[in-house]
Amino acid sequence: MNKILIVEDDKYLARTLKKLFDKKNLESEIAFNGKEALTKIKENPDFSIILTDLVMPEMGGMELIENVKNTHPDIEIIVMTGYGDIKTAVEAMKKGASDFITKPFDKEELLNIINKILKKETDKTLKTTEKPKGIEIIGEHPVFKKALEKAKVSADTDFPVLIIGESGTGKEVFARFIHENSRRRDKIFFPINCSAIPSELIESELFGYKKGAFTGATRDFEGVFKAAEGGTVLLDEISEMPLNAQAKLLRVIENKKVKPLGLSSEIEVDVRIIATSNLSLKELLSGKLRHDLYFRFVVVIEIPPLRKRKSDIPLLFEFFIEKYSKNMGIKKPVIERDGVEELMNYSFPGNVRELENIAQRLLTFYKEKIGKEEILNILREIEETRELEKERILKAIEECEGNKKKAAEILGISRATLYRKLKELKIEI
Repeated sequence: MNKILIVEDDKYLARTLKKLFDKKNLESEIAFNGKEALTKIKENPDFSIILTDLVMPEMGGMELIENVKNTHPDIEIIVMTGYGDIKTAVEAMKKGASDFITKPFDKEELLNIINKILKKETDKTLKTTEKPKGIEIIGEHPVFKKALEKAKVSADTDFPVLIIGESGTGKEVFARFIHENSRRRDKIFFPINCSAIPSELIESELFGYKKGAFTGATRDFEGVFKAAEGGTVLLDEISEMPLNAQAKLLRVIENKKVKPLGLSSEIEVDVRIIATSNLSLKELLSGKLRHDLYFRFVVVIEIPPLRKRKSDIPLLFEFFIEKYSKNMGIKKPVIERDGVEELMNYSFPGNVRELENIAQRLLTFYKEKIGKEEILNILREIEETRELEKERILKAIEECEGNKKKAAEILGISRATLYRKLKELKIEI
C-alpha cells in the first residue's frame, strides 16, 4: 500500500505536507516525533514511505531511521535536512535513508522524489523487450530506444557516464537504472544536486576534510565520495559545479583517489560517477564544463525531449492513467482518441514529468472518460498557471535587481529550479 508517514514536529509544515499529498491522492498520516512514528508503524505496518525531519523532541530522525530499518527494512525513508547540510545527509543515507531533500524545498521537487520511490515500489517492470531490475523506462521511439540501449550497455561497465537532457526527460531515472543494473546495485546510490551546495563548500562536502582544516571544521568528515564507497554518486547538474572543483573531480575519475582538506595525502575511493545536465552539449562545452573532464565521460547519453518523440505520448499517457487509476482505487476512465490527439499537438515544455502531472490532474476531476474537452480544460489551467508563475518570477527578479540567487530564495526554490523554470517559461533576462 502506497501510504506516507510524515514525521515533523513543525505542525504547520506537517499539515501543509499532508494537504499537498491529499491533493495528489497520496494517502498520508502525521506523527510529530520519532517515538509517535514508531507507534503508528507498529499499529499500521502498511506505510511504504517515511518523510522525516531530523531534529525533533523525544526521538530524532536518526534514531527513527535506525529503529525502522531494524524492524521494517522495506520502508523507504526520505530525510528533510537543513540547507546544504550534506554531512547530515551522508549520515542518514549510511543508516538506510533512501533519499534526502534540503529545506527550503519546493513542492515539485518533493513530489518528484515521492513519485520515484512509488514507481520503484509499485511498478517493478521495464516496458521494453528486456526487463532489467527495478526501474521502469517507457518508450518505443527509435531515438529514445538508442539512448536506453546506451544505458543498458553502460550498466555492465564501470565507466563514468554523462546524461544530458531537458528538465523532466528522466535523467535521474536513467542514472538509477544504470546503477540498479550494475555490479554496484546492492551498494548506495547517492544523488547530489551541485546547484544546491554553495560553491565555497562543494569541495569539502564532496572530498571531505580533517578537523581544524578551516574555521567550523570541528570534526573529521569523510565526504560524499568516501561515504558512497562501493556505490554510485550522481552529480546532478554538474555544470553548476565550479571549475576548480571540476579539476579535482577529474583526479577522482583518473586516479580513484580524493584529497580531503587538511590532509597531506590522498585516500583511495571506489565509486562510480554519473553526471547529469539540462544544458545542451554545445552549452556545456561553451565554458560550463571543462573539456578535459567531458572527455573522461566514456558514455554520453542524450535523452530527447518529449516533443521530439511524440509517438511515445499515447504509450506514456496510457501508462500513467492506468497506474494512477490503480493507485486511486478507481476504474480506469475511457480514453478517447480525440483527447490523445490534443495531447499530441501540445509542446510539453515540462516533458514526461508534465505529461505525468496532466494524467494526475485529469484523474482528479474526470473519472469516467477523458477526451478532447477534458484535456483542453486541463491545458487551459496549465497555461493560466504558467502565466501567473511567469509574472511571479519576473517580479522577484525585478525586486532583486536581477540577482537570480536572491530571487530563488524569495521564491522558496533552489537556484537550479529557478533556471529550469526560466527555460521552461521562455523567460529571457
